[in-house]
Amino acid sequence: MEEHVESSSSEPSGPAPETPARASKTGFTGRKRRLKTSRGVKVADASAKWLITVGGIGTIVSVLGVALFLFYVVLPLFLPSKIDSMRPLELGQEKLLGVGMDEYRVLGWMLQPDGHLKVFRIDDGSLRHEEELFPQRELTAASFEIRGATAAFGFSDGVVQLTDVVFDTEILDEDDLPAAVVAELDAIDEAAGARIVNYRDGVLERTPTGQFRFQRLAVDRGRALRLADGPILKLSHTIRSDGPFIAAMVGGAARTEIEVFDGDGAADAASADEPAGDPPEGADPSDEGETPNAAVESPEADAEPTTVPAGHAATDPSTSLVIVAIEEDTNFLTGEVQYEIEGPTDLPLDVDHLGPPTSLHVSGAGTELYAAWDDGWLKRYAVRDLDEAMLAESGYLLPPGGGVTLDFFEPILGGTTFLWGDSEGGVHGGFPVRIEGAEGELPMLFEHEAAEGQPLTFVRTKNLASAPSAALSMASSERSRVVLTGFADGEIRLFNMTNATQIASTRLPVDEPVLNLVMAPKEDGLMAVTARSVYLADLDPRYPEAGFSAFFRPVWYEGYAQEEHIWQSSSGTDDFEMKLGLMPLIFGTLKATFYSMLFGAPLALLAALFTSEFLHGRAKNVIKPSIEIMASLPSVVLGFMAALVFAPFIEKIVPATLASFFTIPLCFLLGAYAWQLLPQVLAIRLANWRMLFIGLTVPIGLFLASIVGPLFETWFFAGDLKQWLAWDPGDSLAERYASPLGGWMFLFVPLSALAVALLLGRLVNPRMRGISHAWDRRRYALVDLGKFLGALAAVFLLALTLSYVFAALGFDPRGGYVDTYVQRNALIVGFVMGFAIIPIIYTISEDALSTVPEHLRAASLGAGATTWQTATRIIIPTAMSGLFSALMVGLGRAVGETMIVLMAAGNTPVMELNIFEGFRTLSANIAVELPEAVKGSTHYRTLFLAALVLFVMTFVVNTVAEVIRQRFRKRAYQL
Repeated sequence: MEEHVESSSSEPSGPAPETPARASKTGFTGRKRRLKTSRGVKVADASAKWLITVGGIGTIVSVLGVALFLFYVVLPLFLPSKIDSMRPLELGQEKLLGVGMDEYRVLGWMLQPDGHLKVFRIDDGSLRHEEELFPQRELTAASFEIRGATAAFGFSDGVVQLTDVVFDTEILDEDDLPAAVVAELDAIDEAAGARIVNYRDGVLERTPTGQFRFQRLAVDRGRALRLADGPILKLSHTIRSDGPFIAAMVGGAARTEIEVFDGDGAADAASADEPAGDPPEGADPSDEGETPNAAVESPEADAEPTTVPAGHAATDPSTSLVIVAIEEDTNFLTGEVQYEIEGPTDLPLDVDHLGPPTSLHVSGAGTELYAAWDDGWLKRYAVRDLDEAMLAESGYLLPPGGGVTLDFFEPILGGTTFLWGDSEGGVHGGFPVRIEGAEGELPMLFEHEAAEGQPLTFVRTKNLASAPSAALSMASSERSRVVLTGFADGEIRLFNMTNATQIASTRLPVDEPVLNLVMAPKEDGLMAVTARSVYLADLDPRYPEAGFSAFFRPVWYEGYAQEEHIWQSSSGTDDFEMKLGLMPLIFGTLKATFYSMLFGAPLALLAALFTSEFLHGRAKNVIKPSIEIMASLPSVVLGFMAALVFAPFIEKIVPATLASFFTIPLCFLLGAYAWQLLPQVLAIRLANWRMLFIGLTVPIGLFLASIVGPLFETWFFAGDLKQWLAWDPGDSLAERYASPLGGWMFLFVPLSALAVALLLGRLVNPRMRGISHAWDRRRYALVDLGKFLGALAAVFLLALTLSYVFAALGFDPRGGYVDTYVQRNALIVGFVMGFAIIPIIYTISEDALSTVPEHLRAASLGAGATTWQTATRIIIPTAMSGLFSALMVGLGRAVGETMIVLMAAGNTPVMELNIFEGFRTLSANIAVELPEAVKGSTHYRTLFLAALVLFVMTFVVNTVAEVIRQRFRKRAYQL
């Protein structure tokens, strides 16, 4: 041994060993391994580290970038409107009959009470044109449309003149302009602002694009009607699709014949049979002892006076309220216009208000007529059919007896909603609503009286302001539901009528009453008239329809009987009231997610549990990839199949479809209990064929559903489930559908099953385990089967009992969770979208279950626990964090799904719990409407707000899910 040591300490006989950096080592394969890391590995490792870091940071930056971009687009919706400082022009007048400006804010006009028209430049106030519109007549009344060129003027001789007052815009060629004018335009410094010069009776403007735009106010006197021999005291009109509709308060009685004149005062034929003569303007042809050819006999000439409601005296003989409709028919070959006149029709007045009303207005559709007096008394007439025109209702807009007077009562865009202001500074709004469908007490007129059988009533829905001084004037926008109001102390406020919110305000430099107001057609400016001056200001309403209350709170929209959440961003008319409530879209998103998770999540989790703990490895290798392949199906294909295949098919077999939700699980459970009855030896031999027997329960369940469904439809739904769902309590012809028993059975069976299962788990099962130690396999299986059948009978008995109780108490489930059946509904979406999320939840869940340490599973089985006990008490709690992650990933998939809900949900933005009703989700709404939205508009930015809301929803859900997942993971580590 010593020699060996000495020998080993002597010089080595072999080559010198390598340094540690270059050392090599023989592995178990016999091949030498280098202990030095190669340069390629180091480069790959550094590159991977760099790429992973950049990718992670890039992902975070991308997500934050998306959020910031959405916020950037949405932020302007919540910025306040703005009115710049007022600029005076020395053009003040007393209260005018009319005032306006062109869309480019270059020219303005004002009409004085005597008919004197002034056209002036807005930049410096210089007059460009003035004239007496009706030099030979005494102007007594005028009516202007909010949007439109036609005005109506009434005179002391009972004539009503229809006149077009419109700005005429023309693009001129430079060669047609005088050289001096062009030189004058070129001499104007562009930095000074608009390049405008006086030209003819208007102005010539050089636009930023180099065009020469000439503008002037054109007045075209159209047809005239003689309604009475006395003066026209008040006048209102609207242009319907078939022609003008005119309402007038006249002194004395209305004529029974209507005379038609042309713009120069010449009598014209009301029919095209014979031409009429040319009486002088303002003359009465009846004075010559002849009835003119233009006369059309009124159908009401010999009719009895319209009946006045009880409590009111007869019509005041000194004044008459007259309506007349003119139907115009243009010959497309000759261009000749023929007129058919309906009326005049006298309407009743109130004896308590002998004088003419301070306001008279025809609704935009020509179906309602409003007359308001200075003490707040309002009368609404139904004039859709002139032959049946009548007083519909009356009452006070203001509390009577308080000394408050009505200063204005004017319509806004559309002519359905009205705004009124009083001497105490109150500004309010209202419109007629349909009484049917109203819930609760409506804020109707004070001391309200209504005719019998009237479907509409006028309600006070908007309280806009309570100012320290009287509200004297208002102006409505031509584009939206934005209105200006002027007060006696010089204050001007801007309101959005839809949301009943004040969005901006300003004040004149002096405390002068605002007598007239006008808003520029493009909503970019305003003009206020006082007794001394005209004031101009730039206006930027930004996005007046937007706001937190408009998006997330119920709003009382025009024509609705109560405040509601509604999404309706477009319509076929220009005076449409935009409805931008996001709650129906949020509700639809949650509804789609709920039903898809209700259908898909249990199937996916149970399938993952079965695959992980009970399925043979060879079968698992086939089944798991097959289910994962389902995730590759495009959602547009699933949506297409749902909309065009499943929805029409299920509509034909609704009872069988609903029955299948009970028969398939029932067959599966019965199959399981039947398997227990098999002898143990036979059960072991057939174990490899167990999947085949499980699969047979599905077609058997479907077959039973096809039999049971029609039977239950006959027993509980009077033979027609869809008719039962659509039954109206007022439908006496379908009284056989009145019983709500079937609906309660549909709802109570699942709840009863849950209650009986809990009862069995708490009371029966523990006692059964205590007394079954000595039982053999067959006896236990028979008792277990009997317990199941008894529980099944108890479920239906309990459900039937509860259904009879609720039906006897008068409760009906229709109108809530079940209601009218629509082909594309939540049931279809839940079924199809459930299949879309099953592969995701299944894969992640199965991986989480499979990664549970094997020693935990082996320890449980070794301690005598069954496979089911091991799965439910050991495996699932350990893998809970992974299972929860799977559910959250599936939830995110369902929340963001677009094509399936777009094609299969009906795409209707309603807030209905009804499982047979459709809906619209946030993502589907963005996909449908964003391509058509005008960039930068309120609609456009609101769609981005919908995207931001969807982003926030998923962010909050995922954050909460991650917190919960970490808690589950921490508990799992303790095992």
